[in-house]
Amino acid sequence: MRHPAARSALLVLVFAAALPTAQPACALHAQSGSGSGHRTPRSKILAVVGGLVGGTIGVVFARSSSSSLGGSCLGVQCVIVAGAAGGAIFGYFIGREYDVTYAQRYRGVAPIDIPSTHADLEGIPVALSVSDSSIAVVGSEGVELFRAASQMLAQARRAGGLRGLSVVALAPTSGWIALGSPSGLYLFPPDGGPGALVRGGDVSAAAASDEKVVVGVSDRLEVAPFQLDTTRVWPGVALGEGGAARDVKLDPTRSLVWVVTGRDLRAYRMEDDSLAGPVGAVPLDGAGRRLALARDTVAVAMGDRGIRFFDVSDAANPRAFANWNVARFVYDVSMDQGRIFAAAGPEGVYVLTLDSGQPRALGLARGLGFTSALVSHGGHTYILDRRTNSLRRIDSDF
Repeated sequence: MRHPAARSALLVLVFAAALPTAQPACALHAQSGSGSGHRTPRSKILAVVGGLVGGTIGVVFARSSSSSLGGSCLGVQCVIVAGAAGGAIFGYFIGREYDVTYAQRYRGVAPIDIPSTHADLEGIPVALSVSDSSIAVVGSEGVELFRAASQMLAQARRAGGLRGLSVVALAPTSGWIALGSPSGLYLFPPDGGPGALVRGGDVSAAAASDEKVVVGVSDRLEVAPFQLDTTRVWPGVALGEGGAARDVKLDPTRSLVWVVTGRDLRAYRMEDDSLAGPVGAVPLDGAGRRLALARDTVAVAMGDRGIRFFDVSDAANPRAFANWNVARFVYDVSMDQGRIFAAAGPEGVYVLTLDSGQPRALGLARGLGFTSALVSHGGHTYILDRRTNSLRRIDSDF
């Protein structure tokens, strides 16, 4: 009797192994997309395990009740087959729930674990900027400065009396700090001391060179020099229908300033102490949040519309060439070492590549926390983690 029962149980286990092929196509696609195909579906694993457990229970039950069971298919064999089949089906459906949860959690992208160093922050972090020697994090408690060394050592705290700070820009080497809030633009000298309000109005974006800061204030884009303490309207341009600047990046090799507004990406030309243009513009088909510039490529974080990529080799005619919208919401984007890093809030950091000319996800690092902002500089990517209120740093070529 053992041999027919064993054959019956084996057939049930084969059936259990085949069960996952009946999964919905969307679930299978989500698991096999972009590098996640190495994960064995839990529905398959638990179906086999459930079949083994159910079959074992059936064998035990059949042996203990052998005196009352006949030898036909209504007896011992059916008890074993039914136990194995029931266990396989039960395990399959439990495993499928795990697979659906996994697909929703990683959205078809392979999980990756990126080692990071971190420094604790005071208050709630909002934005950050990185220079050759320092990292500045602005938040509810002012500005915290860290040394851009192996341990990200705390240097100082500035602007503790200012509230509503949401913008920070560090001069690359001179050490000047530009801070923006709804009340205006403040400049702080590099060696300590109080700052000065140099422009009233709602500051929404800023980018700094060693001598000056380009600032988006209300519906204007202006250029203000460092080492001043006079409050006034500075030379610049009106942004017109696009409204306020959402983000600003300097392109020093071409003397350009790239600006994301609520409706388009624009390039302005630096001319002495002012701006001219726009030199070129391209619609975003949505509201941009942040931008990153690497050589002739601009990436724009578009919130729930993902990331849009533009070829800006001809600044007069920027051209959209790709879109990536796997993440539920992209707060910020940076580019370094041939990789794109997308801050996706509670999902973590998506890592992409453009090697083939189209964005492809290399993985999703959920262990980096609730990522709300990031900046890549000098081979490292710096990340604000609002889950732990900390500053994280990873190697861009991890």
